[in-house]
Amino acid sequence: MKTKLYSLAFALLALCAGCDDFLDTESLEKKTTDTFPKTQTDAEQMITGIYSSLLYVYTEPEQAPFFIFELAGDDRVGGGSTSNKGAQSLDRLYNNGTSWMSQLWLSYYSGIYRANTAIATMDNVTEWNDPKAKNEYLAEAYFLRAHFYYELALVFGQVPLVTTPTAVNLPKTSADELYAQIADDLMQAINLFPDKKYGQIAEGHVSKWAAEALLARVYLFYTGYYQKADLPTLSNRITKADIQ
Repeated sequence: MKTKLYSLAFALLALCAGCDDFLDTESLEKKTTDTFPKTQTDAEQMITGIYSSLLYVYTEPEQAPFFIFELAGDDRVGGGSTSNKGAQSLDRLYNNGTSWMSQLWLSYYSGIYRANTAIATMDNVTEWNDPKAKNEYLAEAYFLRAHFYYELALVFGQVPLVTTPTAVNLPKTSADELYAQIADDLMQAINLFPDKKYGQIAEGHVSKWAAEALLARVYLFYTGYYQKADLPTLSNRITKADIQ
């Protein structure tokens, strides 16, 4: 019986030897960078995927930066019921466990990875219904990456800076380098976004005006908290006169 099984195994190996198609088949279940993105619909799906990383605030509201800042600051009184350890910990600036902010971290870095992928692969799209859509989608990807990093920096201080769609384990980046990337991404978004009025912008999507507003906010926080005169970018600096 063993001899027959061995013979069958060798026969199968011989049949498949040199047969690349047998080993390197196209995935029929998952999209890969070989097949995605190709169309404007693919590009839109990529951008929607970045936005979806923000949905964690509905399932884990106590890990949402806005909620954290409200309870940790002086804008709110109280910290939830006696059984609500998360809200009480925020109110008293306590640590509620070793993995307390894990969902915030995972969700935002998931969004960053998706933004990195969109930025790196947008040129792969060859079928555009509207040629202007490419710059708008890229602008949204840059804006969202900047947003994720800005809120991570507000919560954690220094965090790893990843700007390519690769799985890497990096050390924390200095505040100057981190804010330079944030500022540069927002400048990229501002330059790529069209000058649309709010009634012309797709509902639920960011715009040039949102990017300009966030850049001003980043400038105010960075120069105020770190006591710096200007906000760095990757190639220049943003001054107070540039913001006004």
